[in-house]
Amino acid sequence: MSFIQSNTSRGFSAGFFLADDECLRETMTISASHSQAVTLADGSKIVPAGAVIPSNDGNAKGILYEDVEVTKGAMPGSVVTRGVVYEDRLPAAIESAAESALTGIRVITTSPDVIRPDFNIDGLKELTVVSAAGTAAGDTALTVTGYTLKSGESWAYKVGDAAAAVLPGEVVSGWTAWNGTSDITAATGKKLALVALNAAGQAIAYGSATVTAKA
Repeated sequence: MSFIQSNTSRGFSAGFFLADDECLRETMTISASHSQAVTLADGSKIVPAGAVIPSNDGNAKGILYEDVEVTKGAMPGSVVTRGVVYEDRLPAAIESAAESALTGIRVITTSPDVIRPDFNIDGLKELTVVSAAGTAAGDTALTVTGYTLKSGESWAYKVGDAAAAVLPGEVVSGWTAWNGTSDITAATGKKLALVALNAAGQAIAYGSATVTAKA
């Protein structure tokens, strides 16, 4: 689901309140007198995405998929009539009577926290990672130079047939935390990628090595 700012500069792109892309939409008339209509700085008037249509009560039929301009009167708009929505992404909470009427919509109260890449991080610092036989069979011991962790920062690694890649500021997923000293279980010949993460979990340094494990 996209989080790019809309042309009305009111927030996110169409359908940002949906938990996934599986939904049913229908075209309905959007009234200029809708209770959630707002007037923008340029004088234009819109009913914002996420508004309950036609009204936030027992007459509810769906949730507006995207901003609809109603400056000159009622206009057609795309309305979600079946799907899963995050209530905290709507411009107003759904009234209990409206929720009961919206039989095709399941409401999740709180959306998940999402940390997005910080593209102000200018490149990844280069790590030199050396893999040597560890203490126990099947383990490798790492020596890492090129960066020293600061307070709140941490290491994470990923083992595979090829070294996993990351972008500067990326929040990695599926990597394993490493304390910087313990041996790691990995097969000889595999590729081990190591990343340093800042306090927000974003990649700031990266390196990789071919694994040498104790036989």
